[in-house]
Amino acid sequence: MTNDIKTIENKFVTAMGSGVAATGHLVVLVQELATSGSGGTVASAIARLGKKGDAQGARAVRSIVGTIFVGSKLVKAKDGKIQLSMKEAKLDQAALERLVKAGRENLSIRDTLVKRVKGDTEKKELDLPDYAANLVKRMEKGGVTKAALIAAIQAA
Repeated sequence: MTNDIKTIENKFVTAMGSGVAATGHLVVLVQELATSGSGGTVASAIARLGKKGDAQGARAVRSIVGTIFVGSKLVKAKDGKIQLSMKEAKLDQAALERLVKAGRENLSIRDTLVKRVKGDTEKKELDLPDYAANLVKRMEKGGVTKAALIAAIQAA
């Protein structure tokens, strides 16, 4: 299985250009981590993403793994390599199931995958006065006056 999981890691890192394909490979990596308890492959993937300059991808993987394995820690070994410590980690089965479901729905790691795994997918109710105040501030920075904005809204 070691060679197979290393192949999946390679495919994951290579597929980061296509967020949907990368999510599928990440699901396999995380499921393997859940069964084996060995974080070497995931730590290697995070390190490789960092070396490639994909900070967003590395941050997403760290966040997803941290959500699913509560208490896991990324640590630097004496040789300078990143390791994933699973000593105090507890598996959050619900978060793992959310990841697997997101993988089946072809959700991209570049999209809302992290929020989905964390369970933060509730839509907040629109606070219209607050939204309008922020819109006016943004438009004023662009040189559009409040009166011009109101006229454009009324004309629509």
